[in-house]
Amino acid sequence: MTTNNQLDQIFKKQQNAFANNSYPSFEERLDRLQRLEAAMMKNRKGFQESIKEDFGAHSPYVTDLFETGGVLGRGRYLQTVLNDWMKSDDRELNSMVHGSSSAKVIRQPKGVMGNMAPWNFPIECALVMVNDMLAAGNRVIVKGAELTPATSALLEEAIKAEFDEDTLAVVNGDTSFAEYFCSIPWDHLTYTGGEKVAKLVMNAASKNLTPVTLELGGKNPTVFSNEGVCELLVERFLFNRVFKGGQVCTSPDYAMVPEGLLDKWIELAKEKWTEMYPTYIGHQDATGTINDHHYERIMSYIDEAKNAGCKVISLNGEEPNKSLRQIPMIIIIDPDESLSIMQEEAFGPVTAVKTYSDFNDAVEYINSKPRPLAAYFIGRERDQIKTFEENIISGGLGINVFGLQGAEPCLPFGGIGRSGMGCHSGYEGF
Repeated sequence: MTTNNQLDQIFKKQQNAFANNSYPSFEERLDRLQRLEAAMMKNRKGFQESIKEDFGAHSPYVTDLFETGGVLGRGRYLQTVLNDWMKSDDRELNSMVHGSSSAKVIRQPKGVMGNMAPWNFPIECALVMVNDMLAAGNRVIVKGAELTPATSALLEEAIKAEFDEDTLAVVNGDTSFAEYFCSIPWDHLTYTGGEKVAKLVMNAASKNLTPVTLELGGKNPTVFSNEGVCELLVERFLFNRVFKGGQVCTSPDYAMVPEGLLDKWIELAKEKWTEMYPTYIGHQDATGTINDHHYERIMSYIDEAKNAGCKVISLNGEEPNKSLRQIPMIIIIDPDESLSIMQEEAFGPVTAVKTYSDFNDAVEYINSKPRPLAAYFIGRERDQIKTFEENIISGGLGINVFGLQGAEPCLPFGGIGRSGMGCHSGYEGF
């Protein structure tokens, strides 16, 4: 574990290094991006094993595609556009009083940046936006996630092997260390995680007027139209709902289905889920819940709904397995708004399914809630798609796709309101 004093020393080293080279050249930035890529490639197998150890079960393909692969994809994209993005932006002065004067916008590095990684994507969220930071010419210290100790330890070793700590370093520590991490006078601080901790991060950062980027979550809605209730799109929803055990900030959280098509939706969900996973518990693609606390939290949502008289359905009839910390896809039909499954982000494979009679009512319902990180429309009705795009306020939006708006390196990614502030990725992240 890193001590507070050790963190101070690394921070001072990075400040001094930045003072001596506050505008790294294109070649220097490119080299840093390529070394970050090398760290991912050299430790590919190690990360597969470490993340499996932390989660209990985690497909190596998911690690390749969405953990180390996410970092690689962002870095390689930035390498292709960096030279253009570093150029100044000439602006035409809009007044005769300036005579022959000219103006331009120069994009300067901020300095020393801190990034706090979450446990659900302990590699990707630790390093994917570090690509943005290094490309922009900054120095960075990453705080590894404490709930994934094996992965965070390997992350520290992998980065240390490729970088001097005056450029990029990974540090690890407990909750009290995380509190101290927030209190340092960063030139910018980024936190990915939940709303409760985000408030503490903002409070600590405010004492130094440190600018922050907060990547949070929320209850991401999915509205199925009449045409959306079909085999292909229901299957697509289920696949993305269970991806990484539902422990994804952009995961669809609850579904809204036309009133007259609820029974059809349920039957399709049962059919497609059972085709995908006749047996989900113990399947090589299944991801375990991160720890016992979160397993019990998800189970409490299910038990509360049952006790309230809700219809609770395991789509293939399986029961959760506590020893493996694995939960099959379970849906809860029309739960009351007072229940935890409608108040809290599920962050697990338990899905509330609500009904609506009029599409505009569904839009109004979503907008009456805190702003989500993502919102999804499933169907082909162009008029409803247009209404959804223009009226739903969320960090990102997908039409018949899930999460891809947060994985594409040319697009900005961020939340709004209680789902976050600021963004990374794309030119805006740079």
